[in-house]
Amino acid sequence: MGRLYYEKHSDPNLATAAAAPPPGINDYLAKVASLVPSEVIAGYLTMIGFAGSVKNVQTQNVITWIIFAAGLILTPLYFNRVADPGKPKRNHIILSTIAFIVWAYVISGEQLLATIAPGLFEQAIASILLVLFSLVSAIIPLNK
Repeated sequence: MGRLYYEKHSDPNLATAAAAPPPGINDYLAKVASLVPSEVIAGYLTMIGFAGSVKNVQTQNVITWIIFAAGLILTPLYFNRVADPGKPKRNHIILSTIAFIVWAYVISGEQLLATIAPGLFEQAIASILLVLFSLVSAIIPLNK
């Protein structure tokens, strides 16, 4: 089925790479999201949206963390199931699980951290974490 993401390699000798504009936050977010199963992303975004409609604040907080835990658990299980037999998957599963955490923090960190301490979430820190993860993930070999 081939659902695992493998980085595309570009030719460093091409002049177009130097002329390309620097990547923006949306580019980094798209890269991290490409490491997470699209079904998990869609389900997470849908459920986290519904969680905001729960009237009881304590229940809303619990539901928010249950949704996060479900995404965290389902990401490696999903990739383990859809990986092609005989192809390496260990590093990919680990990286994808971490990618889910980073992605969820950027997308819904304010909502998640508000359950612990309002005002704890910092968008700048989320952006830094996103860029840092994108850079680090590029050097991790996915063929193991």
